[in-house]
This record gives sequence, C-alpha cells and structure tokens, in this order.
Amino acid sequence: MPGEEIVIPTAIAVGGYIGTKLFGTALATMGDDINKLYIKGRDKIVEVATKKVDNPDDGKKVNLRAARDVLWNGAITEDEVCAEYFGGMLAAARSEDGKDDAVVHYVDTIKAMSARQLELHYVIYKAWQVLLNKGGKPINVALSAEVQAWHIFMNGLELSGRQLPYDRDLTILHRLGLVVTFKYNNHVVGNTSMPFADVTPTTFGVMLFAVAHNKLATWRNFSSELYESATGIRPIDYYAENLENLCIASGMPFKAEA
Repeated sequence: MPGEEIVIPTAIAVGGYIGTKLFGTALATMGDDINKLYIKGRDKIVEVATKKVDNPDDGKKVNLRAARDVLWNGAITEDEVCAEYFGGMLAAARSEDGKDDAVVHYVDTIKAMSARQLELHYVIYKAWQVLLNKGGKPINVALSAEVQAWHIFMNGLELSGRQLPYDRDLTILHRLGLVVTFKYNNHVVGNTSMPFADVTPTTFGVMLFAVAHNKLATWRNFSSELYESATGIRPIDYYAENLENLCIASGMPFKAEA
C-alpha cells in the first residue's frame, strides 16, 4: 500500500502535541506494520480463495476492480472469519472474460461489518441451512415470503460464550438487510432462565452467505446444499426453528407463553 506510512501519520498529526504524545510511538512504525500486515492478510485471502475454487484450470479470470476492492478492504486483518468472507468474494470475482464485477456490492456490505458481526451472520445462516436440510423440503430462497416465514432461534448463552454480542450486533445485521426481524429475550421457567435470540432471515442474507462460499452462481440451491467453511468456522450447537425445540436442544424446560 504505497504511501500509507505517510498518509496515516499526517492525518493524525494534526491533533498536535496531545495527539503526538498519545499516538506518536505507534505512528513511528505504523507504515511498516501496516505493510507487513497487508501482505500477510493478502496471502491469507488468496489461500482461502484458492480452496473455494472447484477447478483451478477452468480458464476464468478475476475481475481487477473486484479483486482490488477485496484485497484493499480485507487484507488488513488476520481474522479467520474475515478471511472466509473476503476469500469467498475473491473466488467469486472470477468469470469467463473477467468483466463480471457483481461481487463489489457484497464487498461493500462485509467491509461495513466487524469480524464478530460477520461471524454472527455466518452462524445464523449455517444453522438455517442445516435446519432446511433436516426438514428435507427445499424452499425458494428467491421468494421473500418463503424466506420470511422462517425463524431461527439460538441460545444466547452459547452466542455470548462465542463473544458474539447479539443484543448489539443484530441491529447492524438488520440495518444491512441481513435479517428482516429480530428479538432477544429470556425464557424463564421457575428459577431457570435461558436467554435466546430469534431472527428472521432474508434473501440478501442468503446471497451474502452464498458468495462467501463462492456459490453465487447457484445461490438458489441454498436450501438443498450444505456449505463448508474453508477456515474452520464452528457452527453453533444449539438452534431450532422454534423456542420449544431450542429448549429441548438446550436441555431447558419449556413453558408456552400464556
């Protein structure tokens, strides 16, 4: 990233003496550190993208505009979840003539999310895909009415244990169109309480999940496939299509709301 070591210190140096006192040591080495991190992150994204290409000899070319956006925005991190999503975007940026830059919009979405928000999106749609496969009845994920008829219930204790602040980050997913509705609450039976989250998916959320796995061309098959993580992102263990089944899965007593 040519010139980064000049641009960043200059931008913050206008803070004057206090700014220099607080951040001066970091700024002195920031350019070098960013360049090293960029190279490491870039290579990680390329490694993950390579795993997501079924046929390396298919003759497809990567779109330069899309590749530039992916690497520019995704390489300054070592997070596995970020590598998963940006790697999928890079793999999906390949086409017969290299002119297809359709993934740029998805890059704009994921660069607006933190690593933990991306992970929350991942576990929601992974859980839903498993539920759809277990049900054995494919739905048309291109029809919002069919998609929004579903709810995914998740155990709040498990999400919190994964450092996923769902009470905050579901707001971001909703704002970005990745869930259409959400709520979180506590299910209380006697002295036992289980926090839970309830989300309704969206077609756009499906498409983002598909492109992260280089499945954009076949995203309509989402409900009959099982995508696998290239970086080893763990699915959640406790989820269901309704609160009663979530309680059963979590070993929690269930009491129907009055």
